[in-house]
Amino acid sequence: MIRKYFPARLHRSFHVNRISNPFEMLLTVALLFCTTTSVHADDPTPARYQSILAKAVRHVAEDTLPSVVTIEVIGVMQANGEVRQDAPTSGVVIDEQGHVLTSSWVTGGDSASIIVNAPSGKRYPATVVAKDEHRDLVLLKVSSPDETWQPIPFPTSDPANDQVGETMVAVARYGENNTPMVSTGILSAVGRLDGTAIQTDARISPAFYGGPLVDLKGRFRGVVIPAVGEGGAEDPTAWYDSGIAFAVPSSIIAQKLDQLRRGENIQQGLLGFVVAGSDPYAEGTELSVVRKRSPADKAGLKVGDQLKSIGGQSVTRRQEIKLALGQYDAGDEVQIEYERDGKRMTSAAKMIATIPPLQPQFIGLITADEVIEQTEEEDTDAESSSSTAVIVQHVWNKSPADGKLKVNDRLIQLDGSPILDSNAMRQRLWASDPDVPIELTIKRDGNEQVVSVDPLTLDGSLDRIAAFETSEPLPADDWNVDTLQLPDITNAAAIWFPKPEPTVDTPPDEAPTIPLALAIVLAPPKDRDPSVILGPWKDLARQHHVAVCVICSDGDDQWRPNEVDSISKLTAASLKQSGASPSAVALIGGGAFMMDEKANPADSMALGASLSTVNVFTGVAISNETEPPAVRLRKDGPPRLLRVLIPSPPNSELPFWAETLRRIGCPLQTTPTLNRDLCLQWTRSLLAM
Repeated sequence: MIRKYFPARLHRSFHVNRISNPFEMLLTVALLFCTTTSVHADDPTPARYQSILAKAVRHVAEDTLPSVVTIEVIGVMQANGEVRQDAPTSGVVIDEQGHVLTSSWVTGGDSASIIVNAPSGKRYPATVVAKDEHRDLVLLKVSSPDETWQPIPFPTSDPANDQVGETMVAVARYGENNTPMVSTGILSAVGRLDGTAIQTDARISPAFYGGPLVDLKGRFRGVVIPAVGEGGAEDPTAWYDSGIAFAVPSSIIAQKLDQLRRGENIQQGLLGFVVAGSDPYAEGTELSVVRKRSPADKAGLKVGDQLKSIGGQSVTRRQEIKLALGQYDAGDEVQIEYERDGKRMTSAAKMIATIPPLQPQFIGLITADEVIEQTEEEDTDAESSSSTAVIVQHVWNKSPADGKLKVNDRLIQLDGSPILDSNAMRQRLWASDPDVPIELTIKRDGNEQVVSVDPLTLDGSLDRIAAFETSEPLPADDWNVDTLQLPDITNAAAIWFPKPEPTVDTPPDEAPTIPLALAIVLAPPKDRDPSVILGPWKDLARQHHVAVCVICSDGDDQWRPNEVDSISKLTAASLKQSGASPSAVALIGGGAFMMDEKANPADSMALGASLSTVNVFTGVAISNETEPPAVRLRKDGPPRLLRVLIPSPPNSELPFWAETLRRIGCPLQTTPTLNRDLCLQWTRSLLAM
């Protein structure tokens, strides 16, 4: 699928320079070389080089074109019930039996038929044999008893060691006339898209998707696919014609062809662990989560293990782990070397396509991280003189932990594995099994003991998570409104928050102050003054001890996708200004609290911003009639610690996108109606894990 979970509209048309015949095309390529490089009239060397290069491009294009076809997708059904024909794309013939390899572009929607226009000019129907969903490839079989197919030859030796910087040639055909198309560039990077693709700076339009990428020796180097770098855009086709394009290497394709010919779909392999930390390029491979009943769990991996190598490839950071795992598919076995308690260990794990969706659990604790300085006698590691302790700040009223844990308890282990910090503990509760007691090793009054807690599943009716607690309202003059202005952001924003209190050490026998929560309210586009919008929130915010920031859209007609970055930056500024806890940041859409209105663009923006960012927001409250945004969701990403609150009146059905959110591990919490008071109570509840 072009879009996973929330399908986007595919491009209906694009600009292509039509060329009447291959010779005219190749002449155009030669002229392009002559006009894009500076040439001195008295120095024939550059001109001679360009002539040789143009001749080489002409030669490899002529050799490759007999193996390139045009593919048309006809009768694609859209969400609104209309039928369209998508722009044609390309494919490459891989054997004499009429198997054609192309990109996932042709299966982006349910179509009435797929037509292959052969190099001979004849048109034939084709059927899908299998999909490589990991690499966005599709294998077709063309029904053509009388056609003679010329397959593209695979390299007899692996060219993977060739240097970055060599010239690449993308070849395609377009339209009913099979118009040849060529684009040239260099091999600009290898090991892209988590190790599944190579990169070229050739300018690629959708007509090139599914077509071959060859080098100047005429070797088949890969198949061009619609893709962007992680986080680069919502739409995997968004970078077309940008000078950044990706292709699946022919060496990998050769390994997968037999499986595809047998009609076996290929899916990405998953192991079921999460590496600690938020920066994928930071040093460190310590596991913070191991999903129960996952391949990692069955292989014996535990929280706290340090990964050392995967498949024989050394790893020192999370990004290297992703690259090492990128070559494996579901069903493949991978060797994992790790370190535990100073000992090197090796285990094998068989990767699977899907891991059961997370059912995040709740026990009702608010915790804080405390740095514990080690004494000289305790310090056995010369490089470490401190550790992090997780201390209970508050136990939520009527929660599973109520009566079992106390303020100032020190949390040491969860189910036998060390608790690294509060965020790691929250992630592990997010990945815990429902209806299975959690064993917590704690230290209380200098003594260790084990406490068993029966967790609650967050998903479901909000009243299952018992009584919300509120603090005593503070005097009005202890709170103030500030306008938020950032140099590169034009969105109007204002925040209502309490003035910071002097820092005072809390006596050991007294409960520490509960942190402040933060609600980010996105205003409907028609509302333009954030200070005015804050008015009805002020008394409720003081009552529930929740800072409130109102952000207005940049324009008065709609919220735009590029404003996600503005919302994230203003949220960071709000956290700094208010001192609120980053573990309790709710994003609230306009339709979620305006009882007289249905969903508006602010709701869709709230959902899109919460899903497009990685754990910036821990909750999002929106109307149940929200139009889902076009967001590409990765099923192999780290857990999204995001709760979703929607109104669900009696006898009503949940929105169609609810199951999608549950599949990626976001609990859906429901309540008959939503209002400002409930939104702020719920925002405060995000503090508890």
